[in-house]
Amino acid sequence: MSVTQSPPGSTRAQRDNRAARVSAFAVVFAAFVGGGSYLPAALFLPLTLTWMAVIFLCGITAILAGHVARLRAKRLGLRGRRLALAGIVGGWICVLVAVLTLAAVVGAIGGLAVLIDS
Repeated sequence: MSVTQSPPGSTRAQRDNRAARVSAFAVVFAAFVGGGSYLPAALFLPLTLTWMAVIFLCGITAILAGHVARLRAKRLGLRGRRLALAGIVGGWICVLVAVLTLAAVVGAIGGLAVLIDS
């Protein structure tokens, strides 16, 4: 089975909702980064902050691209509404994980500061 691309002016190329794919890929990338670097990030603070920032930015990208994709799908009749919704939900989960990680890091640093002062 061969894979061919549609010419730019064809109906098939116009029916594609690229923002929905961007939204889903951002969530997949955040899951890949989060799953692959969780243990090293837990042992090294700068890596934890970088890990958290990447997941947060991927989540924001997924949310924004998902909303754009749903709007385009509704107005232009494009495909990908469910994929965009999955990207939005996954994006919010990524943001939640990043915020909870930040709270854990701040709590751990605060707890260590209290232990050192006493």
